[in-house]
Amino acid sequence: MKQPKYAALFLATTLVFGGIVPSTVVNAETTEDVTAPDAPVLSAPLHTSNSLTITGEVAAKAEIMINNKTYVRTILEGGEAVFKMSPQSVGKVIDVRLVDASGNISETTRAIVAEDPESRPDAPVIKPLTETSREVRVVGEPGQYVELTIGDKTYKGKFDANGLYRRGIVAQPAYSWLSAKTITTKGATSDVSKRSVYKDRYAPKPARLTKSVTASMRGVFGKAEPYATAIVTIGNKTYTAPVMSHGGFIVPIPAQKMGQKMSLVIRDGAGNVSKPKAITVQHALYHNFHRVYIEGMKLTLHKEAFRSSGDTRYAETFAPAFLGHPSKSNLNFLLNYFAEDGEVAGFEKMTLRVGRATYSQNISEDDVTYEMYEDGSVEESFLFDPSTKLISFVDKYVRPENRIVVTIEGSEYDVEFKLAGAEKRAFIQSLQYAGY
Repeated sequence: MKQPKYAALFLATTLVFGGIVPSTVVNAETTEDVTAPDAPVLSAPLHTSNSLTITGEVAAKAEIMINNKTYVRTILEGGEAVFKMSPQSVGKVIDVRLVDASGNISETTRAIVAEDPESRPDAPVIKPLTETSREVRVVGEPGQYVELTIGDKTYKGKFDANGLYRRGIVAQPAYSWLSAKTITTKGATSDVSKRSVYKDRYAPKPARLTKSVTASMRGVFGKAEPYATAIVTIGNKTYTAPVMSHGGFIVPIPAQKMGQKMSLVIRDGAGNVSKPKAITVQHALYHNFHRVYIEGMKLTLHKEAFRSSGDTRYAETFAPAFLGHPSKSNLNFLLNYFAEDGEVAGFEKMTLRVGRATYSQNISEDDVTYEMYEDGSVEESFLFDPSTKLISFVDKYVRPENRIVVTIEGSEYDVEFKLAGAEKRAFIQSLQYAGY
């Protein structure tokens, strides 16, 4: 046991005055403390601990080495020092040694932060998946880490703000197992959750076409279950294409005639097949027209002359319109004038002029309709079944390069305007659609 310095001095003085002069008396005043303190004793730190208790020699300085930094605390009269700290991660190393007043250094005591069994996170939940699934969804505590094991591979990630972790995977065999566990930011781990891959016994939903198939197309465009296979059958031939991860697919096919029938099915990775979707090839110009229902009546209107609501795109316009399915018998022409000031022209006669060629047609007052709006404007319209002579005139003279002037003679005033390029295309393509 170490003797305090004052005790050694007292003993030396007593020996001198008592007539005994030991050989060591001469050096008594310079004797140094060279005995190191005993190694400190540490409380067991957990990942939830806010402090570390150090027990050791009174008055010694405890040097705490943690996170590449050194902190110093003094051992108090009770033989303890308390080091306040933020909770540390599981596995964190804390080294402590004592240094006495003479600079003697004890052996280092090492403590390793352990997991607090009372503060483990809840086990995550693996959402159900089948042998055709291409994504794993795991639900856990937001902001914490997740460790997912699939077969012999382990993946690490983090739960998002909604507590969801998603990972794309290759299709897994039916009845194989996946496991997952939560790891907190301090390294505490949950119990392991497991999930078996289900056998996929359900057929995918039928495909949805994103474009109608027309005679000018060389592919079937649609959306279906991701990673499945889209199969188109035309006669005794089949054409296939994979469904992409976003659900879109394009099945290449040869150009088909209008009216050709075909079917489309979706087959998933487990071999389940959807109900067939029947497809009829439409006219090459099908996508250039709106299908609009107004007061129970179906109208087929060219997109460059009309909006999807059925309204005309121009204040003054002369445009074709189909009352029902596009055909010669359903082809009508619309003469329309929008008067912002509310003063109608009073249609009486229409004249078309292309160079020196003209066509004129009288308009009966009973065939003209008017619609008034809240802002005071008025729309004046004349929808009619064109004569063979008018169709021949339009078919012959309406060309992109020609200047077509429309004149409306009215009871109140006349209106004159030129057909725009979009209106010319509407006429040309409508006549083609109708079969002229």
